Amino acid sequence: MAGGCINGILVAYGGLTAFVATLATMTAYGGIALLVTGGATIFELPNSFRWLGQGSLGPIPIPVFFMLLVVLLVWGILEQTTYGRRVYAIGGNAEASYMSGINTKLIRLGAFCLSGLAAAFGGIVLTSRLFSAHPQAGNPFMLNAAAAVFLGMTVFREGEAHIWGTIFGVLIMGVMGNGLNILGVNTYVQSILTGIIIVLAVLMSSLSKKRG
Repeated sequence: MAGGCINGILVAYGGLTAFVATLATMTAYGGIALLVTGGATIFELPNSFRWLGQGSLGPIPIPVFFMLLVVLLVWGILEQTTYGRRVYAIGGNAEASYMSGINTKLIRLGAFCLSGLAAAFGGIVLTSRLFSAHPQAGNPFMLNAAAAVFLGMTVFREGEAHIWGTIFGVLIMGVMGNGLNILGVNTYVQSILTGIIIVLAVLMSSLSKKRG
């Protein structure tokens, strides 16, 4: 969470663009993780920790319940609160939002902090699922996460990030990834396809905004 808040400070109060701040801090945090662990995988974890990522209630894995909880919380914040509407407003036009009296800096900082909290929680679940901690274990998921969000921006509310659209994007990326694995498609080719999907999704989102 601290990482997300630092990102928010850099963007909201430092004037950096979100992309530059994220790229810089991502590189720095990755270096810190490698420095602390020495680049080695940590295996000495308590057995009780395994339940978070590998446990289940009946036939349903525990991470699915966590996902549903996070989805409902995010939906509630974005769709049912004043804060959420202001997040959408700033995303649409930050200058107009500021002129209308919204504290854009504070709202942005809060959004980054919440994003950092969600990322931390995801990292905990992933570590439990793998039952080991590696400083670069989450790297393969970053592109897929971006692709899922941009795919989601092409449905429901075209050109606008939306929780249900993101879920749709996650399902598409998951089904596609499993399908490619079953077909034995080379992992390098899968990365190429993921990049192409991101480009196409961004283009479709931009076109929908222009039509709007």
